[in-house]
Amino acid sequence: MNPQTNQKSDNLIFAPNVYLFTYCLINQAEKLDSPLWKQGDKILKAFTNQTITEHLVFSGDLTSDRLYLFKDSHLAFTSTQNPKIEGFAQPQKIQDSYALWLNIGYSDKDETVGDVEVEVLQKLNPNHILIPPKDDQILGQTLLITAWLTNKTKQPAPDDLRKLADQCCQSLLGDKTPPFYRAGELFESAIFEYGKPNQADKYPQVLVWLFRDEKADQQYDKYQQELIALFFYRTKIVKAFADSRLVYTMLDQAYSLIEDNLDNLQTELATSNTSTNDNYLKNFKTQLKNLAKESLPYTRLLRKMEDFDNTIEINLYNYKETIEQICGKLETDQEKLYFLKYFGEETAPYFHRQIQADLGYFKHGTDLVNTAIASIRGIVEIDQAERDRQHIIKEKTQQDKQEKANQDLQDQIQAVGVGIAAGAIFASVSTLITEPWSLPSRDHIFLPLHPFVIAFIMSVLCSWGAFWVSKKVIKKRRSTLK
Repeated sequence: MNPQTNQKSDNLIFAPNVYLFTYCLINQAEKLDSPLWKQGDKILKAFTNQTITEHLVFSGDLTSDRLYLFKDSHLAFTSTQNPKIEGFAQPQKIQDSYALWLNIGYSDKDETVGDVEVEVLQKLNPNHILIPPKDDQILGQTLLITAWLTNKTKQPAPDDLRKLADQCCQSLLGDKTPPFYRAGELFESAIFEYGKPNQADKYPQVLVWLFRDEKADQQYDKYQQELIALFFYRTKIVKAFADSRLVYTMLDQAYSLIEDNLDNLQTELATSNTSTNDNYLKNFKTQLKNLAKESLPYTRLLRKMEDFDNTIEINLYNYKETIEQICGKLETDQEKLYFLKYFGEETAPYFHRQIQADLGYFKHGTDLVNTAIASIRGIVEIDQAERDRQHIIKEKTQQDKQEKANQDLQDQIQAVGVGIAAGAIFASVSTLITEPWSLPSRDHIFLPLHPFVIAFIMSVLCSWGAFWVSKKVIKKRRSTLK
């Protein structure tokens, strides 16, 4: 239906509508308590007594990539406070996430409504209820504002269209309006985007689509489900990149810590004196354990970064496939959808290249740690081997000293034994000292030996013989034992 003409103001629009596309990760333990359904109920509460949770049905093939969660596909409602405002809600399951498609606005089929001022959009977002709460499960959202240009403004200048789009965005979101990002055309009607993809943690994506004629409106109605999927893939990509920036910060801090530790190790290696520092090996073994301990969370962060990169790759492929599906149904060239293609051709590939560059840089940290660990392990092993060798030499020296001490003791014992034996010999023959000793005479020319001397010599000879025999026997026995 063509919009009504109204000459009262220059910022008039016809049939303004807000479409909310919000996505949230599935938590099987909280099907009905998902923050997405709670947010949907909060929005509906401002317009109707109906809720999303009371109509949810978790049945059918839950393994399917796409599933409607209402028995009747969607829930239609009319505002209890303003009957001219109506809308609908449609929850879905898309792959590993829930999606909520929600519409609030004025019908373009009601001829009694006529043109309205842009400020009427404030009524569609009371108390900023369209902005989702901060929750780790919520992936993000896209806000689409559609409005017909009036007959008076059907051929406005580009600058005037931009001003009108700014007014629409400002009226709906107030001080939460994201910055302007880019402008283009979609199905031959002007469309404007607010909120930069790399600032998704601060602002949602907001699109203002100003219908020039029925063509854009009809194409939107025809490809609504494809757009829901398209915005879903975009949200997953943007969320993955935003999360990768958080991991980047943690990796950067961890990398700096590793570099500092390696510098300290290098200094310690250059200044440590193994000969005077008894704790040398102990300190380096501790450093080795610390490096291994630090490398584990660092490696996990790298894996997270790789997961984000894979998420971007997969969803970028799906994004481009969806664009091709729309083009196939339209039987038109993809350039007609350049405004939508831009994200898949420029933004998402940039995210992918950025993460690839980050991975290339931070993987050097893993190489540094592995090299340092290998180097320290080698140094420790070499020094340990040298210390073991010195310890063996020291033990051998101590053993030699002990053997010498034992030998000296044995010698002393032998000397004492000889002394005792000599004393025993002397004691045994001492009684012969008093024996008479005849002097030489005519009959005995040679002087006979004194009995004491004879006994002493014989005792010494017997002792030496016993010692010699014992030594030979002991030596032979030792040789046999060896």
